[in-house]
Amino acid sequence: MKKLVATLSLAVLSLTTTGCAGMRAAAARSKHIQTAVMGHTYQKPCNEIWAAARTMLFARDFQVKSADAAAGLTLETEWKYVQNGNMSSQSRYLFQGSAPSATQCQVQATRAAKSQQGQTSMNRDWQMEWDLLKQVDIAAAQQIEADANAAGEAAKAEKS
Repeated sequence: MKKLVATLSLAVLSLTTTGCAGMRAAAARSKHIQTAVMGHTYQKPCNEIWAAARTMLFARDFQVKSADAAAGLTLETEWKYVQNGNMSSQSRYLFQGSAPSATQCQVQATRAAKSQQGQTSMNRDWQMEWDLLKQVDIAAAQQIEADANAAGEAAKAEKS
């Protein structure tokens, strides 16, 4: 009986340690991608990035409301309504760009969400930026992913 309890205790400890290590790895990987994406500068003109952003938004059923290159490179969508059972919500995006040079572009995506009760929140959507980066700058995205995987493995190897 003591051997059974000891074996079960080791198994639970092993699963707990593995689970924690896996969670640390996932968190480190996600944090690395978020930081890299939010600081990324495309080595392409903003008009190329804007075309890809419009296509990506269209593929997600967002309708572009306005795009204004003269007023600081903005791209705004209409509200998109989502019905999920008894719950409904609305969301829209604002993409803002800046061009450090004629051949570079930085992009920030902000998602506005409105609940069924009418409460609105706005947050930077780095995952949307990550999806755009993976479409527009494949080599940079692959490097960020490789670095993120390395950061995840390093975090997994750390002892808590």
